[in-house]
Amino acid sequence: MTPGLAESAAALREAFDRSFALAPVLPTAGGVKLLTIRTGNEPYAIRLADIRGLHADRRILALPGPLPELLGVTSFRGQIVPVYQLAALLGKAASAAPRWMVLVQGSAPLALAFEVLESHISASPGQWIASADAAGPRRSLEGVRTEAGVVPVLDIGALAAQIEARAARSPQGRHP
Repeated sequence: MTPGLAESAAALREAFDRSFALAPVLPTAGGVKLLTIRTGNEPYAIRLADIRGLHADRRILALPGPLPELLGVTSFRGQIVPVYQLAALLGKAASAAPRWMVLVQGSAPLALAFEVLESHISASPGQWIASADAAGPRRSLEGVRTEAGVVPVLDIGALAAQIEARAARSPQGRHP
């Protein structure tokens, strides 16, 4: 083994062993449950209370629609649901084809597709921060501190309302 490699291996072994000496980090009681995701190469968080389900690798039937962000439709328990690309709604270019989608909590059926599911966390009150740009294209009213840094929390209700309003104003009418 080369000297540099041996030192690196020893440092990794020591860090690994030290990790067992630390107390495990348990979710805080009363914390807000979040999914951390990545879309358009940027991290975001979504409140679990804002969604009805998380799904991977769903087949999407491409259809033309009133908004360019519409990927098509999919079926959930026999109900046809329009699927929108989250990166495009946020003004970002998608980094890859979306693999994941969340079914939005609300009266109208709606799904948002994104590329990467990173984690499920419980954020304590001390992890929340106010956003300086609450009206920006990220539609984030606040952020949450995670191990990866500060992540904007998406306002899923505002995104759904934006989609509905834009679809109603389009020449083609409402979404499918």
